[in-house]
Amino acid sequence: MNTNNLPEVSIALTTYNHEAYIAECLDSILSQEVDFNFEIVVGEDLSTDNTRHILYKYADRYSNIRILERRVNLGYTKNFDDTMQQCSGKYIAIFDGDDIMLPGKLQKQKDFLDLNKGYVLVAHLMDAFDSETKQVMRTIKPKFKKDFYELKDLISWGSFFANSSKMFRKWAYPKEGINPNIRYIADWAVTLDIASKGKIGFIWDKMALYRVHGVSIMQSIKGVEDYNDKKIIIENFVLKHKEVNPKFFNNQWAYAYLVKGIDEMILARRKLAFKDFIKSLLHNPFYSITVYYYLFILMAPSIIISYLVPKKHLSKFK
Repeated sequence: MNTNNLPEVSIALTTYNHEAYIAECLDSILSQEVDFNFEIVVGEDLSTDNTRHILYKYADRYSNIRILERRVNLGYTKNFDDTMQQCSGKYIAIFDGDDIMLPGKLQKQKDFLDLNKGYVLVAHLMDAFDSETKQVMRTIKPKFKKDFYELKDLISWGSFFANSSKMFRKWAYPKEGINPNIRYIADWAVTLDIASKGKIGFIWDKMALYRVHGVSIMQSIKGVEDYNDKKIIIENFVLKHKEVNPKFFNNQWAYAYLVKGIDEMILARRKLAFKDFIKSLLHNPFYSITVYYYLFILMAPSIIISYLVPKKHLSKFK
């Protein structure tokens, strides 16, 4: 550690009802071997379990942990945004309270940004693992390997790296914060804004673990909720960045209408589902073969539907 009291890196740690995971998360951060000072800024969103109690026990032992007081539950987006705004480091590393850092993460990312002035953000590989079985489910990474990534890539592919894999320059964070109407995918909105200011680096090393469990926000998000958030994000971004061609977002619209249509179909709203699937095709007819499958189901006789739709949804299609 250097002797400068000001942190060079802030870990923006957001957490809610993570009593089963927060200690392991904090231990993994505090055990990082670095040659710089860092702070852990904790946005604890008034958990209803023992998360806060555990956090204060750690804060009593470690002076670089700063817990943000919440008198009311802010919700994911406001908690996420306020935690970022409260960070004082030159660089901000985003981290979720149920994830785990692996050795070397903070030092490697900080070194990368120190050496590459034209880059505003750097991410890395993460394994998603099942919280109960501990089995690795997938590796979260970009679809294509490139020397660097840019705004177009993020627009076309969406969030192609995990939230907890990001470290970025504090000055690149949007000064106006995040639109509070965005409820679930605020991280994509923020990363889009940051990526509009420079290059994105990627380190092809696994430096953290993404925990998958039943109460995770991203595991519970519905198609219509994804669509609503994407609509706000895309429309606001195009309005703010007039130099960006709206057609760059066609893949995102195609996905948003696809998952919204699946939701409508499950709720037996056939006409709405049909319209959504058509809109998905109009934005990109080659985005996914899935949309054709569901269109076939919608137009098929009931006898065929009975073989294609999960039994728990059958009653809604009769």
